[in-house]
Amino acid sequence: MSGLNWGVGDLLTVTKLAWDLYHNCYLVAREAPEDFRQLVNELASLQGVLRTLRDDVNSDNSFLERLGDPRKEALEKCLTSCFATLHKLQQLVIKYRQLGVGDGKQFWRKLKWVSKKGEISDLKSRIMAHTCNLSLCMSSIGNSSLARIEASLLQALERQDASEGIETANLTTIARSQTEPVARTRSKDLVDSSEELEDEGLGLRGIRRAFTGATLVEPTADLMSDMTPPMSEGEISDSGSPKATSSKPKPTKTGKLRKASTFDVGRTAKAFPPSPLASEECPDDSPKNPLSKRKTSFSGNKPSVRAEKTKMHQDQGEVMEVVADAMHELSKVRQKEQSARPLRVVREDPVHQADDALRERFQQLAEDELRIRRLSAKDWLRVATWWLLKSRNNAPQLESQGPKPSLAISSDDDCPTDQAYVDLLKASWIMHTIVLNDNNMSSLMTDENRKLFYNLSDGINEDLSKFQAPDACGRQTIMNQNINIWELLQPEEETFDEDDILPEGDNQRWITVEQDDAGEEDETVLYRTFVNAAIGSKRCRIKSRGAPYMLIISTKDGESQPKITICNQSGTISLTRDIIPNDLQDKPTLGSPSLGQVDVRDGMPLNFGQMNITVAFTTEADQQRFMDFPRNYFTAVRRREPRHLEKATETLLFDRSVEVFEQLKPTTLQPMNPCQQWRSCDVRLLETTNRQGWRTTRRLVISSSACEKRPWCTEIFLPLSNVRIRREGMARAAVIKWSDCAHEQSDRTDGNYNRMYSYVYDQNNPNIALGLLFRNSADASDFENTILKLSLRPIFSSATGPDTRHVYDILDTEPISKNYKAILLTHTRLEWRYSELFYIYRDIDYHYDHNTTRVRFPHLYYTKYISSHVEKLYKPDPGAPPQFSHCEKRLGNTSISFSDEQTTFHFLSALSPTHTLIFSRRALSLATKPPRIKFGSTKSTKGPAQVQLWRRKADGAIRLVARWDDGVEDQWLSLPITKDTLSQQQQQSNDSNRASLPKGVYERGRRLDLKSLAATDSRESKKGLARRREGPVMICFESVQGKEEFAAAVEGSEGEEKRERERKGRVFDEVVGFG
Repeated sequence: MSGLNWGVGDLLTVTKLAWDLYHNCYLVAREAPEDFRQLVNELASLQGVLRTLRDDVNSDNSFLERLGDPRKEALEKCLTSCFATLHKLQQLVIKYRQLGVGDGKQFWRKLKWVSKKGEISDLKSRIMAHTCNLSLCMSSIGNSSLARIEASLLQALERQDASEGIETANLTTIARSQTEPVARTRSKDLVDSSEELEDEGLGLRGIRRAFTGATLVEPTADLMSDMTPPMSEGEISDSGSPKATSSKPKPTKTGKLRKASTFDVGRTAKAFPPSPLASEECPDDSPKNPLSKRKTSFSGNKPSVRAEKTKMHQDQGEVMEVVADAMHELSKVRQKEQSARPLRVVREDPVHQADDALRERFQQLAEDELRIRRLSAKDWLRVATWWLLKSRNNAPQLESQGPKPSLAISSDDDCPTDQAYVDLLKASWIMHTIVLNDNNMSSLMTDENRKLFYNLSDGINEDLSKFQAPDACGRQTIMNQNINIWELLQPEEETFDEDDILPEGDNQRWITVEQDDAGEEDETVLYRTFVNAAIGSKRCRIKSRGAPYMLIISTKDGESQPKITICNQSGTISLTRDIIPNDLQDKPTLGSPSLGQVDVRDGMPLNFGQMNITVAFTTEADQQRFMDFPRNYFTAVRRREPRHLEKATETLLFDRSVEVFEQLKPTTLQPMNPCQQWRSCDVRLLETTNRQGWRTTRRLVISSSACEKRPWCTEIFLPLSNVRIRREGMARAAVIKWSDCAHEQSDRTDGNYNRMYSYVYDQNNPNIALGLLFRNSADASDFENTILKLSLRPIFSSATGPDTRHVYDILDTEPISKNYKAILLTHTRLEWRYSELFYIYRDIDYHYDHNTTRVRFPHLYYTKYISSHVEKLYKPDPGAPPQFSHCEKRLGNTSISFSDEQTTFHFLSALSPTHTLIFSRRALSLATKPPRIKFGSTKSTKGPAQVQLWRRKADGAIRLVARWDDGVEDQWLSLPITKDTLSQQQQQSNDSNRASLPKGVYERGRRLDLKSLAATDSRESKKGLARRREGPVMICFESVQGKEEFAAAVEGSEGEEKRERERKGRVFDEVVGFG
C-alpha cells in the first residue's frame, strides 16, 4: 500500500467543483463565443468521468485497494492537476461575476473577450487532457502505455504554455496570474491559488485543506451561492444534470438534441450529461467538430505577433492530436476488455438439431462462400438473423403472444411451417457452429454484436420450443426443403470484389431480431416482410422463389413521407424511396369486389429510378398489411393534395418536411399552454387561381408523419400578401404570422338595437403564428421566397436593400378577357419581412417625383378577404369558426421609392405593354394656350408639371405625356411628337429653358391609358378618350439643362426611328432579291 493519502472525500470534492463550474458556465454559454461553448462541452465530459469514478468507488469498497501503487499515484496526480485547472477556472468565473454585467449577450458584450481568449483555450485543452487521463487511469491500459501518453500530454501542454505567454505579451496588457513551474507534475496551476497549498505540496491533502466543507474558498462563498443553488449529491441526476429547480437550464425552442462533447470516452459515456449547447446555434455549414474551428490570426497584428499566434494554435492542435491518440488507444483497450468478457451462451437444443447430412450440407455451403469472400462475426450473425426472420415470416404463429403452439413437421413439401423449421435450423447451426466455435470470430464481438447474439440466441430457442421433435418422416421432409444458407442473386444484382468482405451495405440496419431495433436512430420501421421480386430489364430479370428479398416500410425523423425499402441478404441491393399515392392506385383491398380477380403473384411494379423492380407478395395477408399502412396515412392527409375545382385551379407551390412545427401565441410569439408542438411534419403551400387573377388565394397544409398512430392534417387560409415571416438565429428556423378571417367586429346594429356580428380580415392584426424548423437552410429560404413572391414569372424586378419590387402580368378570363399588372412590394420592418400586392389596370393615375425617384399611385386596387360570417345576429358555433368565403376588390394607394432614375424608368416601362419611358423631368410650367399679346407671358396658371417622353416599341414613335399636380382637374396631357416638332426644336435657342411645340392635337383627361399613352376620361366618352384640343404647347423647365436633355431625347429617338426604318428596308431588299 502506498503512502499516498487520499480518499472518497477528496474525490467528492473535485466532482462537486466540476459540476458547479459546469452548471455556472452553462448559464452564460448560450450567447457565448464558440471557444467558451467548447469549454463548457469539455466540462460536461470531465464531470461525467469524475462522477463515473465516484460511482465506482462508492459501489465497490475494494476499488481503491485493487489499484496498484503506480496506478494510484497516477490517479492522484490526475485528480490534483484536475483540481488546479478547475480552481483556476473558478477564479476566472468569480472575477467576472464581480463585474455585475449579468448573463447572456450583455455579459459577452461587456467582457473583453479577445484578452481572455487564449486563457480560455488553455483551460479547454487542459480539461480535455484531464478527461483523457482519468479515462485511461480507469481503464486496464498498461502502466507503461499510460506513462507514455501522460508524458506526451505534459510536453504538449508545456509547449502550449510557452506559446501562450508570447501571445499574452503582445495582445493584452492584462496581467495574468504568475505560475510557478513544477518539474515532475502537470499541476503547476495550483500554486497561484493559495500559499497554503504550496506549503503542503500538491497532494490531495492540500485540496482537503482548501475545501473546508464548502465547494468554494471561504471569501467567495457568498458570491457563488447566488450563482448555484445548493444541492446535495442526491440532487444530481444520473445524467449529470440537476433535478428540476428554479435555475434548471431550459431546453431550446426546437427541442433539438444538444451537441455532444468533442470526443467520446467509451465506458464513461453513460455519465455524460446532455451538453447545454444546442446544435442549432451553429450555422448548417459549420463543421460538426468544434475543434476544427481555429483562427490563426487577428487583423491588424504585426507579422511577428501573427506568427506567434500561429505557433500557439499549432501547439493547441498538438494537444488535441495527443488526446485523439489516447482515445484511440482507450478504444482498443475497451475492445480487448469486451472480447475477454464471457458470452452468455444457451446450449443448443439436442432435440432440434440438424442431422449429420444437413450439417454436412451447411458446412459445404459455408466453405464454398468463404472461398469467394471473407466473413466476419457480424456478417455471420446477420445471416443467421436473416433466416430467423424468414422463419417467422413463413410461420406467423411463431410471433404470437398467446400460449405456445405445438407445430409439427408435415409430409407436405409445400407446407410453409416445414420451411420455417428448416430456416430456424440454419440460424441455429450458424450461431453454434460458425460464430461460437471460431475463436477469432468471438474475439471481434462488440457491444452491438453481443446484443445481436443474445437476441438471436433467445429468438432461436424460443421459436424452436414451439415445434415438436421431427420423426423419421419429418426428417426426410426437411431435406426436401430449401436448405441453402445463401439467397440466389439475379443477373443484374451487383457482385462483390474478390478480396472484399461482406459489404457494409445499408441493408444491415434492417436485419435485426426485433423490429423496433431496425433502422438508424432517426428511423422507425412500420412494417417488414419478405417478398419475391423480378429485378432489372425484361431480358435479364427472373421471377424469384422463396421470397429472397426484404421489403420495409419506414419513416425518418424530420421527414413525413413513408418510405419503402427493398434489400437482399448479401447487401448488394438496398433501394429506398418515398411511397406516393400513385403506388396504391388500382390496388384493391381485401374487401373489394374485384379482389377475387387479383392474384398476389401478379406483382406490383415499383420504380426506384436506377432500377425497375416488380414485387410479388407471398400471401394476401402480407399484401393487405403492406397496403394498409400507407393507404390509411394518405387517407388521413388527403387534404394536402391539390383539389379539383370547377371554376379554379389549384397548384402545389411548396412541399417540404420540417423537423419541428409549433403553434405560437400571435401577440407574444411564446409557446401555447399547453405546448402545441409536433415533429417530422409535412408542410405544403397550395395556390388556388381563380378565373379572375386578383381572386387568387393560398392555403397552408400541415400534416403529421406516417409514424403517428393517428395521422392528422390541418389546413389554414393564407392570403397572397401581408404574411409576416422572420428567420430565427438559425438559418433553418422561421416564424410566420398573419391574419385569417376570424377577427370579431360587433360595433353595428340592425336598426332595432340588435347587435350584429361580423368576422373580418385585418392584415395589421395577425391572429395566427407558427414556428417551423426546416431540415436545412435551403428549404427555409425556399419557403420564405414562396411566401413573399407570386408564383408567376415577373416582368420586372429590382431590389433596394432587403426590399424588392416586382411587376407581373395578370390575366382575367371571366367575365371578359382582360390583361392588367400586379405590383408586389416586399418590406422589412425590424426582423420581419412581408409583402404588399396591388393591381393596376390600363387606365391609371400616378405621380413621379424626379428628385426623389419616388412614384406615387393615388388609386390602386387590392384584394379584401371576406369571411363566411358577416353582419349576422348571432355568433358562430364554437365548433365551426368563421372561414374564408370570397374576395372583394378595394381601392387604396401607395408610394414606391427606387434607388436610381434608370430603375424607375424600367419599372414604369414594365407597366405599359407598348411603350418605354425614355425621359422625365420636372417643369416649372406647361401652357397649352398662346400669349394673347406679343411678348406676353406663356406661364401656365396650373402650376408645375412632370413631363415625360415615351417611345413606342413597335416603330419608335414618340409621345409626350405630362401631369400637373393634384389641384388640376384634368391633370393629364398627351400628344405625339412629329417631324415638325423636331425641326422646330432644332431652331430654338440653346440658351433658353423653354421648349415650344408647334400647334397640334393633344388630349386631356383624369387618367392615362398605358397602352396608347393617351390621356383619357371615362366620364365624357364610353371609349375612354378625353376632349381633343388643338394648339401649341409651351414647356418651361427648371433649368437649361433640363430643356437640353428633353431635346436630346427627342432627337435621339428620331434617329433610332430612322435607323429602324433603314434596317427594315434592307431586310425587305434581301427577301425580294434586290441589293
